[in-house]
Amino acid sequence: MAIFDDDSGKTEKPTPGRLAEVRDRGDTPMSRELLSAALLLVAALAMAVFGGWLMDGLSATMQYGLNVDLRDHPIAGADVSGACREILAVLAVIAAPVLLIMGLLVLTAFVGAYLQIGLQVSKEVLGFKLDRVNPLANWKRVFNVMAIGRTVFAAVKLAVLVAVLWLVLGDRWQVLMQLHERPFAAAVATVADLAFQITIWVAVVVFVVSAADWFWQRFQFEKRNMMSRQEVEDERKRSEGDPFVKGRLRQARMELLRQRMMDTVPKADVVITNPTHFSVAIRYDRTKNSAPEVVAKGVDDLALRIRELAKQHDVPLMEDPPLARALYRACKVGQEIPEKFYQAVATVLSHVYRLNGKVA
Repeated sequence: MAIFDDDSGKTEKPTPGRLAEVRDRGDTPMSRELLSAALLLVAALAMAVFGGWLMDGLSATMQYGLNVDLRDHPIAGADVSGACREILAVLAVIAAPVLLIMGLLVLTAFVGAYLQIGLQVSKEVLGFKLDRVNPLANWKRVFNVMAIGRTVFAAVKLAVLVAVLWLVLGDRWQVLMQLHERPFAAAVATVADLAFQITIWVAVVVFVVSAADWFWQRFQFEKRNMMSRQEVEDERKRSEGDPFVKGRLRQARMELLRQRMMDTVPKADVVITNPTHFSVAIRYDRTKNSAPEVVAKGVDDLALRIRELAKQHDVPLMEDPPLARALYRACKVGQEIPEKFYQAVATVLSHVYRLNGKVA
């Protein structure tokens, strides 16, 4: 079994369709290290803002709990319900700062994940799969480039954290060793200040180091989802449709439109011809149109079919090569003629109406 994945032949960058597909499967380039660093940083800042409130509550709770005089515990009793009320009263003292800090951490986790990968819901990740707990199936997943990279990154991060702890605690061992000689409140304040400094330095350093992991995750995400040229071509065919089928559908649509156009030729007032290469059928209905309308047009073979159909239904044919070419190029089927053709078309229609005995 190969330790490293074989990506031979995958030379094309993943398409948007492939990226959407793998994201639906739960494969995203999210850096958990960067998220952890953000949580540490927010925790340090939250402790700096709300730590005094929390420490006061903890101090009061500890002093209250160490007092063994039952006269100072009015709600405590000999039964279980009294003990529960005592515990709830103690928890109520620290509940507000604890819930506030926990809420900030939960919000940071959601915002940090959303900023990296957006909102992703994957049924495949939520569902249970037996191969996830199968050691043999996961062997290749453990021994690959990503696993080695994570191990190296963890070792680097551990070394950096040890260095930070050494720099922060290097000259404070004596203070820590003498905490038992100091008043309780002063000792708690010293420990809290030291914990804050350690947390803030660790968070900043991990945040900077995790930026490399952010780029690494995106590089690996794109690399493991690289596609071969054949896969790109297959996806293009799936998204756009098979060219042969599309051609047949386009041809069928053109035939349908052409047939509808030919059905309007018998209702035309006149067909203006080239006389051999162009044919344009004109109809003018004062109750529906403000100007004459092109109901059919064609060139070469289609022009011949229009002329033949016009003859079969006694639609007049008028030879005017310049006008026929100009109308063919300037007008679409179903479109009224432009104003610049009014005079020329009006002359043709007047002549046709006189021949048919119609009122112009």
